[in-house]
Amino acid sequence: MTKTLFTNARLIDPVALTDSVGALLIEDGIITQVFDVATPDMTGPQVVDCKGKCLAPGIVDIGVKVSEPGERHKESFRSAGRAAAAGGVTTMVTRPDTLPAIDTPETLEFVERRASIDAPVRVLPMAALTKGRDGREMTEIGFLQDAGAVAFTDCDRVVTNTKVFSRALTYARSLDALVIAHIQEPGLSDGAAVTSGK
Repeated sequence: MTKTLFTNARLIDPVALTDSVGALLIEDGIITQVFDVATPDMTGPQVVDCKGKCLAPGIVDIGVKVSEPGERHKESFRSAGRAAAAGGVTTMVTRPDTLPAIDTPETLEFVERRASIDAPVRVLPMAALTKGRDGREMTEIGFLQDAGAVAFTDCDRVVTNTKVFSRALTYARSLDALVIAHIQEPGLSDGAAVTSGK
């Protein structure tokens, strides 16, 4: 059993809304004990002095634009993952607005394979809600969910066909799938500016 004691740390708990000096013990990768003193009297574990630095749960960044497949030169899983890790992000939830769009299980499997090889952080992919993100025909939500999609979105594109959108929402609900949509009524916003009306 591997034990590591982190001492003299600022322990930040976003659930309990606390920020306090203390220590914590990790056994085989799991937090097993939290101390309200900076340096508890213990023998046995490897000790890491945090020197007042923060220990907190990893940040989840939702809606990360990674340009794989299609435009890897703009942003790859490796470059996005390294930037995320440098900022304390441990999980990236990626968008499906790639070339081609992530709208089939095969494309999603490619993304998961690339991410597992290149990204130093955990990657959870979203899939497109409609084929090609064109708003005309919903994707195979069930198959995409089985392939690992954590949510469905057309990103900044609005599904203008309300029948297609309603059908996609109903189907997603039956699978307990999360849909993230851009809130906009295109008929009202077409050609308009935010300051043009009441």
